[in-house]
Amino acid sequence: MKRIIAVLDLPPRRASPNVRESYEAAAKRWGGELLWIGEHLQPVHPFWQKMFVCDHVHRKVGPAHVLQLDNDMLIRSDCPSPFDLLTANQFGLVAERQAANNRIDNGGWQQRAHEIWARRCGVRPALTWLHPNGGLYLYGTDMYGPMFARIIRHLIPTWGASDQATDESLIINQLYNDHPGYIKFLPPDFNVSMIYSPAWAINPVMQSYIYHFVGRSKAHLDACRWQRRDPLELPFPGNAPAQELTQQWCDGPPAEYDIGPIFTPQLAANLLAIYPELIVTGQWSDDPDRLDRRMLSHTETGSSHLVLTRFLLQLGINARRFRLRVKEDADATLQLAGT
Repeated sequence: MKRIIAVLDLPPRRASPNVRESYEAAAKRWGGELLWIGEHLQPVHPFWQKMFVCDHVHRKVGPAHVLQLDNDMLIRSDCPSPFDLLTANQFGLVAERQAANNRIDNGGWQQRAHEIWARRCGVRPALTWLHPNGGLYLYGTDMYGPMFARIIRHLIPTWGASDQATDESLIINQLYNDHPGYIKFLPPDFNVSMIYSPAWAINPVMQSYIYHFVGRSKAHLDACRWQRRDPLELPFPGNAPAQELTQQWCDGPPAEYDIGPIFTPQLAANLLAIYPELIVTGQWSDDPDRLDRRMLSHTETGSSHLVLTRFLLQLGINARRFRLRVKEDADATLQLAGT
């Protein structure tokens, strides 16, 4: 089955050269074909245009495994193939929930959006946490062509409404009703929303595989470097310990590395960014005798937890590969704590 990267590239917001180059390189690495769709498939809102891509690809190339992308994303040059992670019968998504300061329970705007579109389309609303980031969909045309056709049939009865997270809500609601057992979430590395990662957006060195420059973060897209350099480029190049370790390890890092006491995020962020499989451990303690003098004020004011909070937020989605060690025993034995 052919592998197709399909991109709606409609005026007035065409893909930048940076995006085009990263997509072309990815298609070559992954053994796929890149299909730019530069004209409107139907005279409808761009959110609804996404529903016509599956049939368009099938008519152009026949049965295909399709990676449908927005035109405001960058694919890092070492990104593994998502085609290898799922079969064509599975529907691949990346979760929309990527911000720690947003609601992560079963309420919030995602629930409202699902319920509103469910009423409009006469289907059951999908669970809140299933809401996807709409920049990436991965599916097979044979399996999901009929599903997209069912979504398209809702176009006229809903008057082509384009509110309430249109394409994400339409697709996840229909999937939840038609193929609930085939919904598969890819790691967040494959669609990192830059609007939820502003510190990453302004850093030209990519810290994960695929960036999605949503909203105001689009201003930083052209400055971002998708192609990895040799030697590996650090997102925080002034961090001397990271420089020494990368020179020592080159392309052969250990499976796990302990950075010791936690003070600032630069060392961990560098290591997690350039070694995607590395597990980093670190020690947390608010003992003033162990803290850097710059952090003593946090202990005195009872706000030392903010050091750890800011540390984890700076690591972004890479924080899931960080293992925290804390002092729990009376004899100060260091124990692993879940993050």
